[in-house]
Amino acid sequence: MTGVWPEPAYVVRTERLEIRCYERRDVRSLHQEVLDNVDALLPWMPWVEHEPLTLEDRGTLVRTFRAKFDAGENFFYGIFERDGSRLLGGCGLHPRVGSGALEIGYWIVQDRWGEGLATEVAMALTRVGFERMRAERIEIRVAPDNDRSLAVPVKLGYRREGTLRAALPIGPGRESLVVFGMLEHELAESPAANIDLEIEGFMSHA
Repeated sequence: MTGVWPEPAYVVRTERLEIRCYERRDVRSLHQEVLDNVDALLPWMPWVEHEPLTLEDRGTLVRTFRAKFDAGENFFYGIFERDGSRLLGGCGLHPRVGSGALEIGYWIVQDRWGEGLATEVAMALTRVGFERMRAERIEIRVAPDNDRSLAVPVKLGYRREGTLRAALPIGPGRESLVVFGMLEHELAESPAANIDLEIEGFMSHA
């Protein structure tokens, strides 16, 4: 598959979370949560090296996220409490790892680590990527020393396929990535196949 992807899920609800595309009203909460979590995220997220952004730059970034989402080019989501009361992180389905393939990325605010939220997000996006986006393959790429994130694809039944050395432009010891992959026909055997989801498209419930 190349070019524009099928219509994405604009909102995905799990038992505890609402995962949805960013809106203008999210700029300030995203800005504050990123700034509050810079130190915790810096070892693992290359984009954090560009922080701190100004609030205006954050607004421009959110506008870019939404434009690419609506154009079917790249799919950035905010992670929120199920009732929408707080932004808990960000995630995405990124078509940057080859034809017909998507990469799942995610980050969670530090004070909510250890609750299984990243696993819940990855489960939901695995189903969305295969069942709605019709991906043929999904990857999760993790820094070799990020033990928490390494556990997520393992729990979901992704296969560890190797390590990309010096794949990121960040400091020594942090630049490599462990690649986990799942093929479309393997979803049925994954715990992700059993997660209950509510999905909304652009106009209505899917």
